Amino acid sequence: MKNIKLLIGIFLVLTAFTFTSCENEPIDSAIDLGNPTNPGGGGNPGGGGTSTGDYWPTALNNQWVFKQDGVVQPPMKMVSINSIGSFTYYTFDQLFGTGSSGVSAGVVARLRKNSGDYYLKIEDFTFDTGLGITGLLTGYEMLILKDYLNVNQTWSGSFSQTATFTGLPSTTQATNYSGVILEKDASVTVNGINYTNVIKMKLTQSVTVMGTATSNVVTEYWFSKDIGPIKAVTISTDDTGTETITNELQSHIVN
Repeated sequence: MKNIKLLIGIFLVLTAFTFTSCENEPIDSAIDLGNPTNPGGGGNPGGGGTSTGDYWPTALNNQWVFKQDGVVQPPMKMVSINSIGSFTYYTFDQLFGTGSSGVSAGVVARLRKNSGDYYLKIEDFTFDTGLGITGLLTGYEMLILKDYLNVNQTWSGSFSQTATFTGLPSTTQATNYSGVILEKDASVTVNGINYTNVIKMKLTQSVTVMGTATSNVVTEYWFSKDIGPIKAVTISTDDTGTETITNELQSHIVN
């Protein structure tokens, strides 16, 4: 059971993986990019608060290059626009960089926006620990930013996943998360470049596996208006110890 808990806890740290996209057409035919009220798939999602600006610009071929713990990573690029259900998603070829967990996973990561709400969607994915254990973890969608909230205002959510391993019993995990705005309209220097109109926020995730708490992940994000994410610091803690991963923007292309 301990090994299963440790394996599942690994998957909570979003920035610890290279997320690879599936072979999608660049733009789904169901999407009318000239009509922002039609997200594709037949519906207006509604619900998001009034945005105060664009803190993660979405356009085909937008890309961000990060240094992860000082090492330059491949570009994080929006490679396709996809209609799923009633929503429009921008699909990345990867999300941030590759961590030190030693787990190989090919994951489809997508971003959607609903006015001032920003959602990250992770599809079901397979993984290989390199220790003779492979498996499948079901996906989820999480609200990662509300750009219209004031400092100290919060939001929260939850999702559940099922992990299926080769040669081991399936397990379920539940994740509760909460976000809080720490700063707004801040000025931050990253890799020698000064960014203005920055929102700093913190996202805390707690994972329970089969009713037992196994890991905690706290990530602080910095988002700059009209640029996107410029920095993320993730601290993950479980019964094996603590790991910190830092991603800092090196360059970007925003269309």
